[in-house]
Amino acid sequence: MLQAMSGRIAKARLMAYDVLWAIAKQGAYAHVILHEVLDREHPTPNDAALASEIVYGVLTWQRLLDHEIALHSKVAVQKMDFQVLVILRMSLYQLRFFSRVPSYAILSDAVELTKQVAFRASGFVNGVLRSATRTPHKESAAKEGDCTQLAQKQRGVYLSFPDWLVDHFTRQFCDETACEIMEALNQKVARTARVNTTRYTPSEVIQALQEEGVLAQRSPVSPYGIRLPAKVNPTALAAYKEGMYTLQGESSMLVAPLFGDMRGKRVLDACAAPGGKALHIAELAHDQAEVVAVDLHPHRVQTILQQAKRLHLSSIQAFASDARAIAISGSFDAILLDAPCSGLGTIARKPDIKWRVLPSDIEQLAELQSQLLDALAQRVQIGGLLIYTTCTLSARENELQIREFLRRHSNFQLEPLHFELVSDTLCQIMQAKPLEAGMAYLLPQELGTDGFFFAKMRRVD
Repeated sequence: MLQAMSGRIAKARLMAYDVLWAIAKQGAYAHVILHEVLDREHPTPNDAALASEIVYGVLTWQRLLDHEIALHSKVAVQKMDFQVLVILRMSLYQLRFFSRVPSYAILSDAVELTKQVAFRASGFVNGVLRSATRTPHKESAAKEGDCTQLAQKQRGVYLSFPDWLVDHFTRQFCDETACEIMEALNQKVARTARVNTTRYTPSEVIQALQEEGVLAQRSPVSPYGIRLPAKVNPTALAAYKEGMYTLQGESSMLVAPLFGDMRGKRVLDACAAPGGKALHIAELAHDQAEVVAVDLHPHRVQTILQQAKRLHLSSIQAFASDARAIAISGSFDAILLDAPCSGLGTIARKPDIKWRVLPSDIEQLAELQSQLLDALAQRVQIGGLLIYTTCTLSARENELQIREFLRRHSNFQLEPLHFELVSDTLCQIMQAKPLEAGMAYLLPQELGTDGFFFAKMRRVD
């Protein structure tokens, strides 16, 4: 990776280049490699925020950026060296989406950066970007227009999604909803945390954060949630270290309350890492349930145990195991399967999913989900609950998966979902879906959250 060795180039842009190059060339995961680069470089909060903005902005708008690069280049995008393409993408993103950064500063850094990584291409990069600055951004009018009036391929370009995913959303939902989903997935999702209600109220946590100079707000979605400023590092605060809250998306905060009162019960979270839902189940049971958290990867199991200790929860047990063959005896009063999935509902936070996931991945994941459901069904005691959730927007992984499971397991029945939300209006939004009672989607445009799917089943004999 390129090191931040030139004082003439803004450090944030150097870090963004390092991350985007690793993603393009090596297939690195954006959130993982960004964390590694920020840890290595020890940037100021402003530099870290700018680098993150460039990385996630480029990944969000990658197809639109490539489309415009092609308009100003005699070399096809597909034939460009990774170094050159990354520099053009990040520079054009800044030209089109940053209003306070002068064009000359962006171009100067682009040329200097190219001289370090692909010297002979510096003139080419300069020419493409200068041409772009002289040309009005013709794409903006189409991008901001009515998505439903665009041909499907145009939607892919102007909303920056691969064609197969445009087709996927359009077939599963209607034209209007598909457009709303994609537009929402291009927007930023609030940074959120869940209050540790075994010890604190949301008001107490907000007050503690205010004393640290952080202005947090109550979540408009979950009564357990708070929203944090984007530029704050939430794990560096004293309130976090004292166990006042844990990081969790607002959609995920809706899962644990679906179980009801689990005090004195035995509960399994079968694919638990990073542990947010298992920890929430323990909190809602006032640390009086036996909560067993299982994950395939030992290092992630250690993370769950560390979080439980930080939150002062003693009812969590965590083990490394394949959830299809858990080496723990006995049945459970309730089981959560937050299944491995394609993650299409989290594209707003992980935009590289757009370019990483393929239709074949959905089929492979659906087979794994089916195996997990069949194995876990045997561990639910009669009268017990099996709750299935995903953070994806794929019928194959969601409602079709559950319908097939119920055909194979007649001793399970769907049970109505009762969401613990901030307002009755939100509950009505959640229930207004053409699915059987007991299954529901939360779409990203509805509450400004990740897209999510929920299914609640009870074993009846």
